[in-house]
Amino acid sequence: MAGEQNPGGGMPGMMPGMMPGQMGMGQQMGGMGMPGQMGMPGQMGMMPGQMGMGGNPMMQMMQMMQMMMGQQMGMPAMDPSAMPFANPMMNAGVDDGDQGLDSDIIRPATFKDLVRTQAAVPTGSVLDRLVLDEAGNALGGVPKGCTMAFVGPPGKGKTRTALTMLARAAQKGMKVAFVVAEEGFHNAEESGRDDLCSRLVKIGMGATGISDVETFRTEVLERFYVLESQYHKGQTWDDFISKYRYLVEKAEIDLVVIDSLNMLDPTKHRTADNLSALKTYNHEQGVTAVCIGQIKDTGLPVGGEALMHTADAVFLIEEMGLGSKEIAAEWGGKYRDKIDIIRAVKSVTTRTFPHPVRVHQAEGTGCLEMHPDQPEAMLPPAVG
Repeated sequence: MAGEQNPGGGMPGMMPGMMPGQMGMGQQMGGMGMPGQMGMPGQMGMMPGQMGMGGNPMMQMMQMMQMMMGQQMGMPAMDPSAMPFANPMMNAGVDDGDQGLDSDIIRPATFKDLVRTQAAVPTGSVLDRLVLDEAGNALGGVPKGCTMAFVGPPGKGKTRTALTMLARAAQKGMKVAFVVAEEGFHNAEESGRDDLCSRLVKIGMGATGISDVETFRTEVLERFYVLESQYHKGQTWDDFISKYRYLVEKAEIDLVVIDSLNMLDPTKHRTADNLSALKTYNHEQGVTAVCIGQIKDTGLPVGGEALMHTADAVFLIEEMGLGSKEIAAEWGGKYRDKIDIIRAVKSVTTRTFPHPVRVHQAEGTGCLEMHPDQPEAMLPPAVG
């Protein structure tokens, strides 16, 4: 009946608690369901008390108002994952000076110098004969600009060969760095120990032919830098990288020897990953690096095959058993003896000598040289 009030005390179509003269939501929505009932156009109105949203009328009203505002403003609902594609700034072609993703896209057709020849860094050791140039001749050094692994058992001459290489390179004008991770470089106090600095000077003088210490200081050591990074002093891999980058960029280093790569991370769980990061940086800076590595009982380097895949070149020192009299005669040894050999396992920028080379340590320097009993049929090419 007209004038009959609803249970809430208002007129029909009024929400409970509304004053007379105020329109209910059903009337304001212009036909969206029956008076006092909320619903979308074309849909059956909800029964009183069935407001949705768990029976919460306030939440239902807010939801309906948001939907109405979206329709009135012409803003259709959009999948959030599609929003970056609908950003008008991205479609407008605005040039803000940032290359964005284009900076990671390389177009080889735009390069002028497409073909290059691999250069060498002479070492004065057997390493000079293990990698070959395009004609099959000895390259005459290790591949320049590459990051290499030089691994083998202890006491086989790896460090002495590396020191020889550094001294000769510095004498020729290259700036060189020696990263020490296994022992202290110089004892400030006289302890009677022939420390690493002393050994460097004696080996370097023998390798360069310089007989006077002061001349060696001027002609070699002035271009020689040493970076200590011992883990027992609390140095981490990240600490090493920070100091390494500072040294390389400040001094404009050309050649680096790291002794040893494994000791920079004593866990030895990330050797290959560490080498990969180091290699990428060295490539950007044009640094040639020789990373001395340790070897496991299995004969593989610490870091395993992953390390060998990561390095630009791998030189592996091994012990070979002479298991028969015929083999012993071929290699100039005695039956059941063991001899030291070295192999160029890989080189990504050059060809490699396909056979093992018997080696020994040279008198005075301890640098690795080819043994005079290397079989004639497996002689590596001589350095031209």
